[in-house]
Amino acid sequence: MILDERKRHILESVIKDYVATAEPVGSRAVVRKHALNISAATVRNEMADLEEMGYLEQPHTSAGRIPSEKGFRYYVDCMMENENPSDEQIEVLHKILEDSIQEWNDVVQGIGHFLSQVTNYASFIIVPSVKFSQFQSLQLIPIQEGQALVLVVTDIGIIMHRKIAIPRSIKARDLQAIGDLFNRAFRGKRLSEVQRSDLQLLRDELKNRRQVIDKSLEALDNLLDSPHDEKVVISGALNILKEPEFKDMDKLRRILTLFEEDGPLKGILPEQIKEGVDIRIGQENQAEDIKEMSLVFAGYRTAGEMGKIGLIGPVRMEYWKAAGTVESVRRIIDDLMNSSGSDPKLFKK
Repeated sequence: MILDERKRHILESVIKDYVATAEPVGSRAVVRKHALNISAATVRNEMADLEEMGYLEQPHTSAGRIPSEKGFRYYVDCMMENENPSDEQIEVLHKILEDSIQEWNDVVQGIGHFLSQVTNYASFIIVPSVKFSQFQSLQLIPIQEGQALVLVVTDIGIIMHRKIAIPRSIKARDLQAIGDLFNRAFRGKRLSEVQRSDLQLLRDELKNRRQVIDKSLEALDNLLDSPHDEKVVISGALNILKEPEFKDMDKLRRILTLFEEDGPLKGILPEQIKEGVDIRIGQENQAEDIKEMSLVFAGYRTAGEMGKIGLIGPVRMEYWKAAGTVESVRRIIDDLMNSSGSDPKLFKK
């Protein structure tokens, strides 16, 4: 059913006030706070109609109304405009990534922390397992004086990037020459076939530019050691404690259990996920433990596989802010993972 303009305005007013206060919203408050050019009695009648349609609920007699899950769903589907992070917040994320970027798993930690800080909800990022194929190239890219970026690229894309210190005497042409040496030694080999004896031979053969080579070899060495199974990174789980809906300790304990291990959290998300933002509100979630909460999530592609990124919060959620933030961060991840190896967008100034 399509609501008329007045009902839409009143529904939005109730949703915004309830999300902000966690208290039922009365007709006088709607008129006073939202400057509606109608009487409180008219608003009260419209709210009664919205309740009859199932978009609002009255938790107690003579109390104000709160949005129902159906009301939130109508708002999300038919009315909501995403609120994207500010330019300043996006700049903060880029700074976090530039300062902390090591391997992809380290990048994920920074992204998850940013998501939970900006929204005040619990965030999750599921990094898919990556089945590495053939080594394609190792590239050394100067970032600024005294620093370079090691990019390890396979035929499925960039799988690792690590910032390293380099002597100030090393120039871009030197980095190119060092990269060429690695590529002649390893191109076409499967990573599982690269032995540490190969790395040692390369060390022994190369006497000049030793510091850069050692750090690059160390990056490759760490890659051979790193686990490549699907991984879940959770940030801001304690934000749940701030929500009045979860003051009941039994309820809180069940919810926090979701964040203890990888398994439960992965189980509440659909197996197939799209790149656009999806929103599951309360009872729309299949897992029993999550039916009093909402999920805002999206997929991102890395190394040919689909990862998942999202937020968990109460049904009384700022969906407009959560959806805008998840979508903005998803785009940044795509830019980071799918930029060409020689010109990663994240490091453009």
